[in-house]
Amino acid sequence: MDIRKVDLNLLPVLDALLHHHSVTLAARELNMSQSALSTALARLRDLLGDALFVRTGRGLLPTPRATTLAPHVAAILKQVQEQVLSAQPFDPKTSQRVFTICHSDVGSYVLWPRIVQAVSERAPGVQLSLRILAHTDIAAALESAAVDVAIGAFPGLPESLFQRKLFDRQYVALVSNQHPLAGRKLTVQAFARTPQVVVRQSSGIQEAIDQTLARLHLQRTQTLEMPSYLMLPPLLRSGRHLAVLPGQLADAFLHEGAFSNLKLPFELPSSTIRLHWHRRLHEDAGNVWLRGLIAELFKR
Repeated sequence: MDIRKVDLNLLPVLDALLHHHSVTLAARELNMSQSALSTALARLRDLLGDALFVRTGRGLLPTPRATTLAPHVAAILKQVQEQVLSAQPFDPKTSQRVFTICHSDVGSYVLWPRIVQAVSERAPGVQLSLRILAHTDIAAALESAAVDVAIGAFPGLPESLFQRKLFDRQYVALVSNQHPLAGRKLTVQAFARTPQVVVRQSSGIQEAIDQTLARLHLQRTQTLEMPSYLMLPPLLRSGRHLAVLPGQLADAFLHEGAFSNLKLPFELPSSTIRLHWHRRLHEDAGNVWLRGLIAELFKR
Protein backbone atom coordinates (compact mmCIF):
# COMPACT_ATOMS: atom_id res chain seq x y z
CA MET A 1 0.00 0.00 0.00
CA ASP A 2 1.35 3.41 -1.00
CA ILE A 3 1.41 5.54 2.17
CA ARG A 4 1.05 8.68 0.03
CA LYS A 5 -2.52 7.55 -0.70
CA VAL A 6 -3.36 7.08 2.98
CA ASP A 7 -5.23 9.82 4.83
CA LEU A 8 -3.31 10.01 8.09
CA ASN A 9 -6.14 12.07 9.59
CA LEU A 10 -7.88 8.72 10.08
CA LEU A 11 -5.41 7.65 12.76
CA PRO A 12 -6.80 9.99 15.48
CA VAL A 13 -10.29 8.64 14.65
CA LEU A 14 -9.14 5.06 15.15
CA ASP A 15 -7.35 5.99 18.38
CA ALA A 16 -10.42 7.78 19.79
CA LEU A 17 -12.70 4.84 18.97
CA LEU A 18 -10.25 2.41 20.57
CA HIS A 19 -10.25 4.56 23.68
CA HIS A 20 -14.00 5.28 24.02
CA HIS A 21 -15.73 2.35 22.26
CA SER A 22 -18.37 4.92 21.31
CA VAL A 23 -18.99 6.97 18.18
CA THR A 24 -20.62 9.69 20.26
CA LEU A 25 -17.74 10.06 22.73
CA ALA A 26 -15.07 9.76 20.04
CA ALA A 27 -16.80 12.44 17.95
CA ARG A 28 -16.99 14.73 20.98
CA GLU A 29 -13.25 14.31 21.70
CA LEU A 30 -12.32 15.09 18.10
CA ASN A 31 -14.86 17.91 17.75
CA MET A 32 -16.54 16.11 14.85
CA SER A 33 -20.15 15.33 14.07
CA GLN A 34 -21.24 11.72 14.59
CA SER A 35 -22.01 11.38 10.89
CA ALA A 36 -18.50 12.62 9.94
CA LEU A 37 -16.92 10.17 12.36
CA SER A 38 -19.07 7.30 11.03
CA THR A 39 -17.89 8.21 7.53
CA ALA A 40 -14.27 8.16 8.72
CA LEU A 41 -14.81 4.75 10.30
CA ALA A 42 -16.20 3.43 7.02
CA ARG A 43 -13.07 4.67 5.25
CA LEU A 44 -10.89 2.98 7.86
CA ARG A 45 -12.70 -0.31 7.35
CA ASP A 46 -12.23 -0.07 3.60
CA LEU A 47 -8.57 0.92 3.95
CA LEU A 48 -7.64 -1.87 6.36
CA GLY A 49 -10.02 -4.53 5.06
CA ASP A 50 -11.45 -5.23 8.50
CA ALA A 51 -14.63 -4.32 10.40
CA LEU A 52 -12.44 -2.96 13.22
CA PHE A 53 -15.45 -2.50 15.56
CA VAL A 54 -18.67 -4.44 16.05
CA ARG A 55 -21.74 -3.06 17.78
CA THR A 56 -22.85 -4.89 20.96
CA GLY A 57 -24.96 -4.13 23.98
CA ARG A 58 -21.79 -2.84 25.63
CA GLY A 59 -21.00 -0.41 22.80
CA LEU A 60 -18.46 -0.81 20.02
CA LEU A 61 -15.99 -3.61 20.66
CA PRO A 62 -12.73 -3.81 18.71
CA THR A 63 -11.97 -6.76 16.49
CA PRO A 64 -8.68 -8.63 17.01
CA ARG A 65 -7.12 -6.56 14.20
CA ALA A 66 -8.13 -3.30 15.88
CA THR A 67 -6.84 -4.55 19.25
CA THR A 68 -3.49 -5.37 17.64
CA LEU A 69 -3.29 -1.93 16.06
CA ALA A 70 -4.14 -0.02 19.27
CA PRO A 71 -0.65 0.33 20.84
CA HIS A 72 0.97 1.12 17.48
CA VAL A 73 -1.53 3.86 16.62
CA ALA A 74 -1.17 5.38 20.09
CA ALA A 75 2.63 5.33 19.83
CA ILE A 76 2.60 6.97 16.37
CA LEU A 77 0.31 9.78 17.51
CA LYS A 78 2.38 10.37 20.64
CA GLN A 79 5.59 10.53 18.62
CA VAL A 80 4.09 13.00 16.15
CA GLN A 81 2.83 15.19 18.99
CA GLU A 82 6.10 15.19 20.92
CA GLN A 83 8.66 15.22 18.12
CA VAL A 84 6.89 16.98 15.25
CA LEU A 85 4.22 19.29 16.64
CA SER A 86 5.81 20.32 19.93
CA ALA A 87 8.65 22.85 20.08
CA GLN A 88 11.94 21.29 21.12
CA PRO A 89 12.83 22.55 24.59
CA PHE A 90 16.26 23.89 25.49
CA ASP A 91 17.62 23.52 29.01
CA PRO A 92 20.98 25.33 29.28
CA LYS A 93 21.85 23.40 32.45
CA THR A 94 21.73 20.03 30.70
CA SER A 95 22.20 20.79 26.99
CA GLN A 96 25.21 19.40 25.11
CA ARG A 97 24.59 21.57 22.06
CA VAL A 98 27.34 23.23 20.01
CA PHE A 99 26.82 26.89 19.02
CA THR A 100 28.94 28.56 16.34
CA ILE A 101 29.42 32.32 16.60
CA CYS A 102 30.90 34.56 13.92
CA HIS A 103 32.99 37.52 15.10
CA SER A 104 35.25 40.09 13.52
CA ASP A 105 38.87 39.98 14.71
CA VAL A 106 38.05 42.75 17.22
CA GLY A 107 35.04 40.81 18.49
CA SER A 108 37.13 37.69 18.89
CA TYR A 109 39.52 39.63 21.14
CA VAL A 110 37.08 41.79 23.11
CA LEU A 111 33.65 40.11 23.10
CA TRP A 112 34.36 36.40 22.67
CA PRO A 113 36.00 35.85 26.11
CA ARG A 114 32.98 37.37 27.88
CA ILE A 115 30.59 35.15 25.93
CA VAL A 116 32.67 32.05 26.70
CA GLN A 117 32.70 32.85 30.41
CA ALA A 118 28.95 33.55 30.57
CA VAL A 119 28.05 30.37 28.68
CA SER A 120 30.36 28.22 30.82
CA GLU A 121 28.69 29.58 33.97
CA ARG A 122 25.09 29.11 32.81
CA ALA A 123 25.35 26.17 30.41
CA PRO A 124 28.34 24.02 31.43
CA GLY A 125 27.64 21.33 28.84
CA VAL A 126 27.27 23.69 25.90
CA GLN A 127 30.23 23.99 23.53
CA LEU A 128 31.16 27.10 21.55
CA SER A 129 32.91 27.42 18.21
CA LEU A 130 34.39 30.68 16.88
CA ARG A 131 34.38 31.56 13.17
CA ILE A 132 35.97 34.62 11.58
CA LEU A 133 34.58 34.96 8.06
CA ALA A 134 34.97 37.35 5.17
CA HIS A 135 32.15 39.87 5.20
CA THR A 136 30.79 38.46 1.93
CA ASP A 137 30.50 34.95 3.42
CA ILE A 138 28.53 35.80 6.56
CA ALA A 139 25.00 35.84 5.09
CA ALA A 140 25.44 32.42 3.45
CA ALA A 141 26.84 30.95 6.66
CA LEU A 142 23.82 32.19 8.64
CA GLU A 143 21.39 30.92 5.99
CA SER A 144 22.93 27.44 5.97
CA ALA A 145 23.08 27.37 9.81
CA ALA A 146 26.84 26.84 9.61
CA VAL A 147 26.83 29.84 11.97
CA ASP A 148 24.17 30.39 14.64
CA VAL A 149 24.71 34.13 15.11
CA ALA A 150 27.10 36.81 13.84
CA ILE A 151 28.23 39.71 16.02
CA GLY A 152 29.86 42.84 14.65
CA ALA A 153 29.61 45.89 12.43
CA PHE A 154 28.68 44.27 9.12
CA PRO A 155 27.07 46.91 6.87
CA GLY A 156 25.51 45.55 3.73
CA LEU A 157 24.18 42.27 5.09
CA PRO A 158 20.78 41.35 3.57
CA GLU A 159 17.73 42.98 5.12
CA SER A 160 16.14 39.52 5.28
CA LEU A 161 18.39 38.73 8.24
CA PHE A 162 17.15 39.49 11.73
CA GLN A 163 19.31 41.88 13.72
CA ARG A 164 19.49 43.48 17.14
CA LYS A 165 21.58 46.50 18.11
CA LEU A 166 24.01 45.83 20.94
CA PHE A 167 26.07 49.04 21.25
CA ASP A 168 27.80 51.83 19.32
CA ARG A 169 31.55 51.63 18.92
CA GLN A 170 33.76 54.73 19.03
CA TYR A 171 37.31 55.08 17.72
CA VAL A 172 40.50 56.45 19.32
CA ALA A 173 44.17 56.80 18.43
CA LEU A 174 46.72 54.55 20.15
CA VAL A 175 50.48 55.11 20.48
CA SER A 176 53.30 53.67 22.50
CA ASN A 177 54.09 55.32 25.81
CA GLN A 178 57.46 56.15 24.21
CA HIS A 179 55.85 57.98 21.28
CA PRO A 180 56.40 61.80 21.13
CA LEU A 181 52.62 62.30 21.10
CA ALA A 182 51.94 60.22 24.24
CA GLY A 183 50.14 62.31 26.84
CA ARG A 184 49.72 65.29 24.49
CA LYS A 185 46.69 66.78 22.79
CA LEU A 186 46.54 65.49 19.24
CA THR A 187 46.05 68.10 16.50
CA VAL A 188 44.80 67.26 13.04
CA GLN A 189 48.11 68.42 11.51
CA ALA A 190 50.13 66.19 13.85
CA PHE A 191 47.78 63.32 13.12
CA ALA A 192 48.25 63.64 9.35
CA ARG A 193 52.06 63.75 9.45
CA THR A 194 52.50 60.93 11.96
CA PRO A 195 53.41 57.51 10.50
CA GLN A 196 50.40 55.23 10.88
CA VAL A 197 49.43 51.59 10.82
CA VAL A 198 46.13 51.37 8.91
CA VAL A 199 43.64 48.49 9.14
CA ARG A 200 40.92 48.71 6.49
CA GLN A 201 37.80 46.68 7.20
CA SER A 202 34.13 46.71 6.26
CA SER A 203 33.27 49.47 8.77
CA GLY A 204 34.71 52.10 6.39
CA ILE A 205 36.36 54.08 9.21
CA GLN A 206 39.70 54.47 7.45
CA GLU A 207 37.94 55.78 4.36
CA ALA A 208 36.05 58.26 6.55
CA ILE A 209 39.39 59.46 7.96
CA ASP A 210 40.80 59.96 4.46
CA GLN A 211 37.73 61.96 3.44
CA THR A 212 37.89 64.11 6.58
CA LEU A 213 41.55 64.93 5.99
CA ALA A 214 40.91 65.65 2.30
CA ARG A 215 38.32 68.29 3.22
CA LEU A 216 41.06 69.96 5.27
CA HIS A 217 43.52 69.60 2.36
CA LEU A 218 45.58 67.08 4.33
CA GLN A 219 46.48 63.46 3.82
CA ARG A 220 48.38 60.66 5.50
CA THR A 221 51.58 60.03 3.57
CA GLN A 222 53.33 57.46 5.75
CA THR A 223 51.02 54.50 6.16
CA LEU A 224 51.58 50.81 6.66
CA GLU A 225 48.47 48.74 5.88
CA MET A 226 47.74 45.52 7.75
CA PRO A 227 44.80 43.07 7.62
CA SER A 228 44.03 42.83 11.34
CA TYR A 229 43.88 45.06 14.40
CA LEU A 230 45.33 42.20 16.45
CA MET A 231 48.67 42.68 14.68
CA LEU A 232 49.07 46.27 15.94
CA PRO A 233 50.81 45.97 19.35
CA PRO A 234 54.26 44.76 18.17
CA LEU A 235 54.50 47.62 15.64
CA LEU A 236 53.18 50.28 18.02
CA ARG A 237 55.72 49.29 20.69
CA SER A 238 58.50 50.57 18.44
CA GLY A 239 57.33 54.10 19.35
CA ARG A 240 57.10 55.39 15.77
CA HIS A 241 53.56 54.63 14.58
CA LEU A 242 50.03 55.66 15.52
CA ALA A 243 46.90 53.58 14.87
CA VAL A 244 43.20 54.36 14.88
CA LEU A 245 41.19 51.50 16.33
CA PRO A 246 37.94 50.71 18.19
CA GLY A 247 37.85 52.05 21.72
CA GLN A 248 37.06 48.68 23.34
CA LEU A 249 40.12 47.11 21.72
CA ALA A 250 42.28 50.07 22.70
CA ASP A 251 41.13 49.62 26.31
CA ALA A 252 42.18 45.98 26.14
CA PHE A 253 45.62 46.89 24.80
CA LEU A 254 46.03 49.56 27.49
CA HIS A 255 46.05 46.82 30.13
CA GLU A 256 49.49 45.85 28.86
CA GLY A 257 50.78 49.15 30.26
CA ALA A 258 52.79 49.96 27.14
CA PHE A 259 50.34 52.25 25.33
CA SER A 260 48.49 55.56 25.57
CA ASN A 261 45.23 56.45 23.87
CA LEU A 262 44.58 59.85 22.32
CA LYS A 263 41.33 61.60 21.47
CA LEU A 264 41.01 62.08 17.75
CA PRO A 265 41.07 65.73 16.59
CA PHE A 266 38.00 65.24 14.38
CA GLU A 267 34.64 63.53 14.58
CA LEU A 268 34.14 60.09 13.08
CA PRO A 269 30.87 58.23 12.67
CA SER A 270 30.43 55.51 15.26
CA SER A 271 29.95 51.99 14.00
CA THR A 272 27.08 49.97 15.42
CA ILE A 273 27.70 46.46 16.72
CA ARG A 274 24.72 44.24 15.96
CA LEU A 275 23.67 40.69 16.57
CA HIS A 276 22.56 38.97 13.33
CA TRP A 277 20.68 35.69 12.77
CA HIS A 278 18.64 33.96 10.07
CA ARG A 279 14.89 33.42 10.14
CA ARG A 280 15.31 29.63 10.01
CA LEU A 281 16.65 29.79 13.60
CA HIS A 282 14.46 32.67 14.74
CA GLU A 283 12.20 30.45 16.87
CA ASP A 284 14.75 27.77 17.74
CA ALA A 285 14.76 27.57 21.54
CA GLY A 286 18.54 27.25 21.85
CA ASN A 287 19.19 30.13 19.49
CA VAL A 288 16.67 32.29 21.36
CA TRP A 289 18.52 31.53 24.62
CA LEU A 290 21.92 32.36 23.11
CA ARG A 291 20.68 35.64 21.64
CA GLY A 292 19.14 36.64 24.96
CA LEU A 293 22.40 35.91 26.79
CA ILE A 294 24.47 37.96 24.32
CA ALA A 295 22.03 40.87 24.44
CA GLU A 296 22.18 40.83 28.24
CA LEU A 297 26.00 40.89 28.23
CA PHE A 298 26.38 43.80 25.84
CA LYS A 299 23.17 45.83 26.16
CA ARG A 300 25.16 48.70 27.69
